[in-house]
Amino acid sequence: MMASTTAQQPSEPAKKAPRPGLQEYLKGVRHELKSPQTHWPTRPELIKMTQIVLLLITVVAIYCGGLDFILSQITERVIPHK
Repeated sequence: MMASTTAQQPSEPAKKAPRPGLQEYLKGVRHELKSPQTHWPTRPELIKMTQIVLLLITVVAIYCGGLDFILSQITERVIPHK
């Protein structure tokens, strides 16, 4: 005897709250930027963080360039270009 299976109907999805419009979003952004909890870096902090980012970009570029060079040399030896 086979057990009868009943197809379960998917329950109705919960209704989402309406998304705020662009105007409400921009009001919220403005409020957040003017709130006293927002920390703006000082000029020396900004310069230091910018130097760190530029240094990291340079290091990653050198690493990627070196890796590319090494892999291209290996590829040339395995598959010689005619």
